[in-house]
Amino acid sequence: MPNMTYCAAENTRNAITQLLDLIEAGEKNDVFNEQTPHNYEAVAIEDLSYLAKELSNACTDLIDKYGN
Repeated sequence: MPNMTYCAAENTRNAITQLLDLIEAGEKNDVFNEQTPHNYEAVAIEDLSYLAKELSNACTDLIDKYGN
């Protein structure tokens, strides 16, 4: 479910923190053993790796332009 615009960054930060905790605890290591079509979590992690770089760039640009 998408976030409401007024809290999208806060909710996304919380979700990313949760996922990082799971990855660091080794609780996502087995997702790469799944075969298609059950490998949706591995695909999502691969997609997130790319999207995180894009998000980092967009956040940096926003901070540079409008931040303190």
